[in-house]
Amino acid sequence: MGTPKFTLGRWFVWAIPFLLFSCHVAEEVELEKAAGMVSSEEMADMMGLLEELDLLVFSAIMQQDLTQAKISPILDVSSCPGSVIIRDEKSGRIRVDYGNGCVDERGLQKKGVVTIAYTNSFLIKGSSVTIGFENFSLNGRMLEGTRELENLGFQSKERRIRFSSVISGFRLTSLTGETYRLDHTQIKDLHLSTEETGFRIYLEGYGTVATTADEKTSFEIIHPVLYLQECMDSGNPIPSQGSVQLRGENQQVLLTFDSENCSSKR
Repeated sequence: MGTPKFTLGRWFVWAIPFLLFSCHVAEEVELEKAAGMVSSEEMADMMGLLEELDLLVFSAIMQQDLTQAKISPILDVSSCPGSVIIRDEKSGRIRVDYGNGCVDERGLQKKGVVTIAYTNSFLIKGSSVTIGFENFSLNGRMLEGTRELENLGFQSKERRIRFSSVISGFRLTSLTGETYRLDHTQIKDLHLSTEETGFRIYLEGYGTVATTADEKTSFEIIHPVLYLQECMDSGNPIPSQGSVQLRGENQQVLLTFDSENCSSKR
């Protein structure tokens, strides 16, 4: 995955004697990770990984429903060589096993098992999904815990699904070995593909990210974050629009996404 193009704005809350030096401090902090906060790059990466995860799950549980509705599946979850998908429709469970690792057609590395428990068809309002993991990693990042999804309504004419996603105590380990604990509540609008455009994801919500040292960064999506199919298809979950407010103990960071043609330049 590339690094999304975004801009940052910071506001510091210091004691009065330090106000005269605030401009100088801001310039220095722009060049490095803000002390006591999750980096903006890591935050964007986490968001992208969770979008990839949800797309995997949607494609697995809605494959039959979308086909019946004459809508093309979102992704091909079986495109990872050697992967095994076991469906138990009676119990409402799906097991996607990527074994010791494989690389799918979009260049994403997957390893381990994703378990999916669902109620009814996910196109039915009120249906829910619980996602679990068994030694699962995505592009080298380990995911642990559970993720809950609920259908808030499907508009067939607009080809749009609105749903909530909630995680509590979710753990994600980065490539550097740092483990983060995530808690969030999000609302997503998934606009399915049409003849003119691919799918579109509009994301809103808020939450917190904590490190093993218990340093916490809260975040809130100020303007909906937009993901485009053409960018997701390339293996780069880079938002094209949107802004996220990050807050640490004594400072704030405004993370603004503005990617053109799925560019990974910062």
